[in-house]
Amino acid sequence: MTIRCNFKILLAQKEVKEGRRITYREINNLTKIAESTLSALANNEVTLYADSTISRLCAYFGCGIGELLEYVSDELDD
Repeated sequence: MTIRCNFKILLAQKEVKEGRRITYREINNLTKIAESTLSALANNEVTLYADSTISRLCAYFGCGIGELLEYVSDELDD
């Protein structure tokens, strides 16, 4: 079982929609989520998701939890 974070996808979509590059620093200023955490989310290196981080990102992207995080079944999960 794997939980995949779609942070990078949502960020790219937001950048296209707004027609500009968005930095982790900008997201940090608005959400108070550390830039190191944002980087870890972008690289799918997070193993423990804080509910405050999830809710802040969902608010920032205007999305639901299921759009931010998704369950990916491994073949061994059968």
